[in-house]
Amino acid sequence: MSEAQYNLLDPALDPLRALGLHLKNGFINHAPMAAEALVAMGQGALAKSWVKANRGNILPANDGAPPLDVSELEGAVGDPRRQDAWRSFFHHRLVRGPWEPVLDQWADRLAPGLFAAAAHGIIRVGHGVRALRVEDTPLRRRELAEGLALWAGSYQPLVTHRVDDSPTFSPKEALAKVPLVPLTHRRNEGAITTALEQLPHAQGFAEVISLVDVSGDLPALANEIASEFAQVFLDRVHTPLTAIVFTHAITGVAAILNIAPNVKEETARKLLSYGWQTAAGLHSAYSEFPAPGPGAVQPEPVTEIPVHAAQHGDDHVIKLSEACLRFYEATGDERFLMVPGHARSMLPENPVCALREK
Repeated sequence: MSEAQYNLLDPALDPLRALGLHLKNGFINHAPMAAEALVAMGQGALAKSWVKANRGNILPANDGAPPLDVSELEGAVGDPRRQDAWRSFFHHRLVRGPWEPVLDQWADRLAPGLFAAAAHGIIRVGHGVRALRVEDTPLRRRELAEGLALWAGSYQPLVTHRVDDSPTFSPKEALAKVPLVPLTHRRNEGAITTALEQLPHAQGFAEVISLVDVSGDLPALANEIASEFAQVFLDRVHTPLTAIVFTHAITGVAAILNIAPNVKEETARKLLSYGWQTAAGLHSAYSEFPAPGPGAVQPEPVTEIPVHAAQHGDDHVIKLSEACLRFYEATGDERFLMVPGHARSMLPENPVCALREK
């Protein structure tokens, strides 16, 4: 990551300033997250053209909504009908002054609903925070505001029951103890959020949050959780849907590491606890046994992954590839060099980007 590359980010974000959080099909707008990931991978020269090629399906923003009053905040958390009011609220909060206290306050408040919009809220916040650390600009503050608004308006807690003084395990051991949603109760044909609403049918899932102790070295534990879900990706991804699902288990943890340097330690640990729970929830709702994965996958050279991701053009591939490169740099775990290629094999190329390359 270089400051020279990040000089290319704001020109890529500028065409998005009048656009909102969602696509015309109801899914989440990934464009600003993909742009920041391209910059972070050294592919910033393509970020602006990628955004321009992919902005046509994004709904316009409603910047005229009045912001939420302080008395309305609690009642509006998790209410998608107040999404525009959340946007106005956070834009007003972040227009000037230090942004870190706002981030800490709301990351702490929203952590139990970290799964919001299939974790896209915290993921967009993570991309915005990393960019702000490089340089504080109005467009990057806008990104943080948009991410917090998405998180607040889509806030979705998973079934949770903490067990005091219960034994804890390594992420690998804990993952083996996560109960799966029975096939008869799965609702995996549509939105990921609908699929995870079935977690109460996985007997014992509520206690899963207590399986991992987050009091130790936070980056090391986050890297270990991500490593286990890299293995899940390699073992369990066998369709485009499962590739998208398990992408968020890895990029969600990466977002927490982006945020952690700019919040209180207790906030960061709270986020990692719910980040583990979210990743475990995706495993519970979607994993199949026996594992239907691809078998042996060869690691790619580090220098090729960013180029292949940019050429492929899919937003999930771009964000996942960037996260895997960071986790590989931190851990040396070659599974992170295998995941991007498997993702590209499962997800179709972005047709706009493929056309542009010809």
